[in-house]
Amino acid sequence: CGIVDGIFIGPHFFEGTVNAGRYSDFLQNRLPMLLQEVPLATRESMWSQQDGALAHSAWVVK
Repeated sequence: CGIVDGIFIGPHFFEGTVNAGRYSDFLQNRLPMLLQEVPLATRESMWSQQDGALAHSAWVVK
């Protein structure tokens, strides 16, 4: 979970180990739903930072 522009986001819990497929599914399907309450202008200027975990750097995620 997190806070974006004063709006609480999440939480989201993964079932099992986070792998590239689950992470990609989260980015494409779940994250947009979690961000629906965030104004479009804020979403368009958001940045994301990820660490070097394999799930974050897999080809399917990029």
